[in-house]
Amino acid sequence: MQQISPSVENLPKVGYVVNGDEKKEKYYKNESHIPKQNLMTGIKADAHKLYNDVFTYFPKGFAGSKNSDFYEYLSLGMVPNLIGSAMLIALSNAINGKLNDADARFAKINGKQAAAGVILYAAGKWAYQRLARAGIKASTGVDLDMRYTKKVNELPEPGQEKGLVRTQYPGVYDSVQFYRSDLLTKDAELNHNNAFYHDDKIVKKAGFENKLHAPNQTASDKIRKVKARTTALENIGKYIVAATGVAYGAQEAFGKIDLKAPRTILTAFKDGAVQLWKGSDRNVLTKHFGKAMIIGSAVASFLTWLIPTIGFKHNSNTIKTKVDTNKEYEVC
Repeated sequence: MQQISPSVENLPKVGYVVNGDEKKEKYYKNESHIPKQNLMTGIKADAHKLYNDVFTYFPKGFAGSKNSDFYEYLSLGMVPNLIGSAMLIALSNAINGKLNDADARFAKINGKQAAAGVILYAAGKWAYQRLARAGIKASTGVDLDMRYTKKVNELPEPGQEKGLVRTQYPGVYDSVQFYRSDLLTKDAELNHNNAFYHDDKIVKKAGFENKLHAPNQTASDKIRKVKARTTALENIGKYIVAATGVAYGAQEAFGKIDLKAPRTILTAFKDGAVQLWKGSDRNVLTKHFGKAMIIGSAVASFLTWLIPTIGFKHNSNTIKTKVDTNKEYEVC
């Protein structure tokens, strides 16, 4: 009796063959996931957050929406900063038209210095965090700036038949205890065919020469320590650097900026740095204040990289780490 085997061509397409690209595309479209990380990822996320702070999160929170969540609450911190900065600059320049020529020139200088201080305050905080985190990533493999795309299914608001699906861009490591290890595993499976891809990189940075059977256990402990230490240091260090930015912007050089002559901006940055470092001869405090701020900022940036990486390296001399995990052991 002849056995008849069904032809592959005659099999139904649904239920037998899963196309990897289609599966990935569907996952990226409908589920929370880690997108490709590059410079534009952070810029896109920050722009999205800023836009929605003003036009979505603030109105929702003010109206008492049941869909306002903790991410939106934390994100709203940008709004008072922007409003306060704009008011400071506006008030510094508002009275210029009501003053005589000499006073108006003086007020205009103060207005330019206030604007420079506001801009350099924000730039100092941003640069400090990016620099420190880049060093931490290079030393540990933990990218604290990694974002993920979060799909949020909202409940229907009054007048809506169906709740909206919104997109947010939180950090993968925003939570110390509950960072999104599930998304890291999914990303590793889809894009690297290895569920431990991200963990392997971290334990390798930690100094483990051979691959571990369960690298996620070691990596998760390392990640939590790095994140906790970094957060504590950033809560202090970013304001030291930001204050230095304000002091930098308050130097006389920034009052001479002429926006019609872009070269004066570069001159202001150069001369302002010299003025901040030299200080004023009025007293000992003003003489060395600028130096202390600059050195303090450098030290804060250095420590924000150094302290989270202390103890990160695997110590091969301890009894615990001398166990060869590749050997078989008999349990007594």
